[in-house]
Amino acid sequence: MRHGIVRAATACGLALAGAAAHADVVTFNDFSSTTGLTFIGSAGTTTTGDGAVLRMTTASGNESGAAYSTAPITLGANDTFSTSFKFRFTDPGGIDPADGITFVLAAGTTGLGGLGVGLGYSGVPNSVAIEFDTYNNAGYGLGDDDGDSSNHVSIDTGGNLTNANLTNVYGNASCGFPTGSPAQNNYATPGCMSNGDVWTATIGYDGSQLSLTLQDGSSAPDVIYTNVPIDIATALGTSQAYVGFTSGTGAGWENHDILSWDFANTTQLAPPPATTIPEPADAAMMLLGVGLLAAGTRKRRVGQASR
Repeated sequence: MRHGIVRAATACGLALAGAAAHADVVTFNDFSSTTGLTFIGSAGTTTTGDGAVLRMTTASGNESGAAYSTAPITLGANDTFSTSFKFRFTDPGGIDPADGITFVLAAGTTGLGGLGVGLGYSGVPNSVAIEFDTYNNAGYGLGDDDGDSSNHVSIDTGGNLTNANLTNVYGNASCGFPTGSPAQNNYATPGCMSNGDVWTATIGYDGSQLSLTLQDGSSAPDVIYTNVPIDIATALGTSQAYVGFTSGTGAGWENHDILSWDFANTTQLAPPPATTIPEPADAAMMLLGVGLLAAGTRKRRVGQASR
């Protein structure tokens, strides 16, 4: 198992001289070793059925935690980077599953913001974060006031949770505790980030545009963003960044676990190009058409053979 922050040679693995020939890479297949990471607040490690995981906050109220690279990582041209990580949220309680995590790049080393709806990120200056939010923040002035958004991703800068480009994951806007009769808004349904599944997030930034996909278990990936313009270099004010995660709980809570993590200052981990998956009815018609074509071809061959 590889763990930690390393400098890996690029160009087909050749050990070339000079910083330009190398990529700064973070690789944690699990968190049995946390060499190269600094914990703040409630963040730490624990062992679960998934092995040694990074637990950002426990399933308790009013916590905030952050885990960052101990040393800054030099990003690529115009702050290019890519990352992929697996996470699982479990044991929700309180008023609703809450509050979620952020993946963050920050210019400074302190990097812990407000708890609860602040996701451990609010107030972190010179930073960029992608939030994975499981709570409807309506009434907090965080951009959720247009309706239910208890299962969304959004882009934040400068420690401000303005929810730019807010997108509901898999189109599921409400993933709280069951209410009403029959029960609605069930967090345990497929496509809800609090459902206890292992999720995979893949983010790529090419120096001017950001892309992101999310995948619930073995489901088809949900393309959240494709080439969203953002100036990360200006937001950070530096080409070096401390990279990691933040999280928060408040009157609602859940365990926020990171299972594995890869980061590169290149686009090598960027999401694959978006593909269109046929709807079930379309797929069935496609198979029917292939079957009819095959049958017609076989009939012609039989007819030709009998002549």
